[in-house]
Amino acid sequence: MKRVPEPGEIQSAIDYLVSAGGEFVEFFFESSRTHSILIEDSRVERISSGTDEGFGLRIVSDERTAYGFSNKLGPDEMYRLGRDVLESLERGRGESIALGRLERSRTAGLVRPAVSVPMEEKVALVYAADRAARAVGEEISQVQITYSDKVQSIQIYNNEGTAVDDERHYALFFVKAIATDGTDLQTAYRSLGGTVGFEIFDSGRPVELAAEAGESALMVLHARRSPAGTMAVVLGSQAGGTMIHEAIGHGLEGDTAEKGLSIYSGKIGEPVASAQITVIDDATMVGKRGSFSFDDEGVPARRTVAVEEGILKGYLLDRMTAKKLGSVSTGNGRRQSFRHRPIVRMSNTMIAPGTHDPQEIVASVDYGLCVLRMGGGQVDTSSGDFVFKANEAYLIEGGKMTEPVRGATLIGNGPAILHTIDMVGNDIGFDIGTCGKDGQHVPVADAQPTLRIPAITVGGEV
Repeated sequence: MKRVPEPGEIQSAIDYLVSAGGEFVEFFFESSRTHSILIEDSRVERISSGTDEGFGLRIVSDERTAYGFSNKLGPDEMYRLGRDVLESLERGRGESIALGRLERSRTAGLVRPAVSVPMEEKVALVYAADRAARAVGEEISQVQITYSDKVQSIQIYNNEGTAVDDERHYALFFVKAIATDGTDLQTAYRSLGGTVGFEIFDSGRPVELAAEAGESALMVLHARRSPAGTMAVVLGSQAGGTMIHEAIGHGLEGDTAEKGLSIYSGKIGEPVASAQITVIDDATMVGKRGSFSFDDEGVPARRTVAVEEGILKGYLLDRMTAKKLGSVSTGNGRRQSFRHRPIVRMSNTMIAPGTHDPQEIVASVDYGLCVLRMGGGQVDTSSGDFVFKANEAYLIEGGKMTEPVRGATLIGNGPAILHTIDMVGNDIGFDIGTCGKDGQHVPVADAQPTLRIPAITVGGEV
């Protein structure tokens, strides 16, 4: 990173901006290095490496927020940007507290930081995965594999005395396999990654996942069409928490709830799910893709229980939303980069495991579906209504999983479904992704145990 101004220089800039009318003043410095590889048609289509550096400045006055950023670093630029940001605000009266001792943290448990691994080794990994996916069968027509890693160094300072320094390491592997019989195409996906080093790939797991993706695409290609209608559905833990994230998680984000745009607005203390459901957002989990030591406002990461045994306990909050609600931040203020202001975002969101054996859950269904992999979908956070595609699903007949089916969609209402879930498995499975909101994207993870929904509308393939 170019030389970040010294704490004394930052303190002076904060004092100046507060005296000029800023009630809350925050500097966010960032330096990131990224590497990525894309392979298609068994050849490398793109290899890229890059760095990005700069800082963002947020000033809040009278509940109005102004934000600016610059890719220049230095005391003079802090003052110049500060004056520009102040111009767009009504001036208030704030207080400047001396910066505390700089708190430093690093991604825990790293063995081989991915940014230091030779590019040749990364390319070899991607090629080995490509061969594994294609070796599954001649009907595998296309394989796309993406590898990326990133190290992000941030420093955050504000007029409330916050001073933190965090370094985050990310690694990601993603494979898409497409199978065709000449008239039909079916696609399957697998992924692996987190706040980890390259050691996560040393076990050969990417090659195994690539083969799994190929086998899954072939399985769906030859599967019968899914039945349609209202039926029982078992969501396997292998599905990860995609539906939970989209149909429920976004509704728990405090900025949406505070504006009255969430189905959960004003319902703290009320039952919002069956007593078997506990929803947790936990950024402290070691190695998970949505983990961090401090959020992007310098608030320490924490484990937040949003729903406990069916009762809504609270929302996920950043500093500004917490202030409006008379509460404190839950450490969920996140931003894509220094070019973006922080907003409320999930980290690692999950339904906590229950007490039922997953096999017991399947055996309890006389006729229905078991969904093992979720696909894309849509959700309305104001109502909770959703439509999700089931990428991989099996019929359940007489309490046993029988043949695979394709083309199933799950149609329902998130809050209503939460109330009806009556069996929660003692297992848990994670999925990883990149969540988009308000034009920003941040890394997240989602998880759930095996769940039984007694009745939900299933749309079949025409």
